[in-house]
Amino acid sequence: MGLLEGKVIVITGAGSGLGKETALLFAKEGAKLAICGRHADKMDLVGQELGNSESIFVATADVSREGEVQQFIQATLAKFGRIDVLINNAAVFESYHIADTTLDSWNYHLNNNVTSAFLMTRECIPAMRDQKSGKIISITSSLAFTGAAGFGAYSASKAALQVLMSSVDEEESANGIVAQSFEPGVMKSNLQGSGVHPSVVAPHLLKLVLTDSRFAGKVVNIEQLNA
Repeated sequence: MGLLEGKVIVITGAGSGLGKETALLFAKEGAKLAICGRHADKMDLVGQELGNSESIFVATADVSREGEVQQFIQATLAKFGRIDVLINNAAVFESYHIADTTLDSWNYHLNNNVTSAFLMTRECIPAMRDQKSGKIISITSSLAFTGAAGFGAYSASKAALQVLMSSVDEEESANGIVAQSFEPGVMKSNLQGSGVHPSVVAPHLLKLVLTDSRFAGKVVNIEQLNA
């Protein structure tokens, strides 16, 4: 029996990178998965890798859009009846110095990196309240603490994401819901060309899903998980 046998786990941004690697690992551990991404071709390929079984729900959805989030979560609940874990992984990045950042680019970061997590979290909370249990994990970045030249909008969006998770954790802890942020370190992805492969990071995310709530409301990194 896998470590996640019977658990229903929702993962956004699952068409590539950490989202995809996490989905593949969690499926091996017996999880029932509801995964989404905005590119249908990528989601189809991930679905094929996962085997398109009855325990897998693959959707094409832009999680920065309220209606698409509602449809995705409603379909997930109709199929599985519950949601045990939400992983807010979807993110975007454009590199501009602040003086050169357009309002469209600023809003692009906030809509895809923060608003998406807000919409997904808000939509999942009622089901988790009914269960009196649930875990919400949002993927953050060390840049949320420091910022960097060319990363202003991205860094600000991740800082906002962390505060959102802390607020949700305080609001929902009485309902058995834990919310936290996971900082995976430098990782190769569509947004970053250097670092470790996402498949190396996914097992640490599994460990966070399985751990108790001692990190609730905090930003958790790999070193803390391994301490």
